[in-house]
Amino acid sequence: MTRSSRELVRIGCYLRQDQADERGLVILALERPYWILEEDGLYGLYVDAADAEAASGELEKFEQERAADLQRAREAALQDRPAGKRRETPLFSLFVYVWTLCLFYGVQATQGAPWTDRGIADSAAILHGQLWRIVTALTLHADLGHLFANLTVGLVFAWALLPLLGSGWTWLGLVWSGALGNALNAVVHGGSHLSLGASTGVFGGLGLLVAYQIAAILRPGAGAARAAWRWRDIGIPLAAGFALLAYLGVGDGNGNIDVLAHGFGMAAGLATGFLLGWTRLPQKTTPRVQTLLALAALLLPALAWLWALC
Repeated sequence: MTRSSRELVRIGCYLRQDQADERGLVILALERPYWILEEDGLYGLYVDAADAEAASGELEKFEQERAADLQRAREAALQDRPAGKRRETPLFSLFVYVWTLCLFYGVQATQGAPWTDRGIADSAAILHGQLWRIVTALTLHADLGHLFANLTVGLVFAWALLPLLGSGWTWLGLVWSGALGNALNAVVHGGSHLSLGASTGVFGGLGLLVAYQIAAILRPGAGAARAAWRWRDIGIPLAAGFALLAYLGVGDGNGNIDVLAHGFGMAAGLATGFLLGWTRLPQKTTPRVQTLLALAALLLPALAWLWALC
């Protein structure tokens, strides 16, 4: 609104213009004019002196109701998560992850090329029915440096996911995202294209982490926390995720990095993470079921290799 020649009274001062705009709507609901003036980097909310008392009273009610809504939203969010699991990270599963990848690498180093050829993600072979490759390829690595990179980045993402999803959904989500990413990669490449490494699943973990946080903002029942979201609340996690994908998943352009596989893994993780966050399945899953899901994630590569060798 434009400022006219009248006596104005400041009834609020805010760090951001959107905060002042939101309070201005409260004044507008009273059918009273208001002005927002920038002063030394802050945003002052002004009204006509004759309206100051009524506007201040209405703003006070608004702030009280908003604080109460935010408190209820925080309490509801806490109730959604099992009390004993909020700060607990099941670290044992991280050791299992390291042990499993190292064990498979040891077998690969011992058995040599025939083992690698049997499990690598060969697009043509996958499209002709050798579906085990979308999982077995996650257990193969080009060299120790490749293995170490996937162990390091995978541990970081898993450590961040475990308190949110629990051990079962975290590891099953990583395996599922990696397998789906390899399948999509095979479909897109079509003919002969080879890919290997746990990195497709690792970037699936990045997608899980980003999308789960976004779903927590948007899901129904989030109360005031959902009503107050802004586009940047979604844009910042997404931008950070894609920046990490670009930094860690593209490489130096030497052709040894399967960028599409990383991208498809992250895309699969984004879809899965959003579904888990929207439905709140991790919060509804009992510890026993979480353990069963984690065991399923561990068994899937073993069963895939059994299928490959039969």
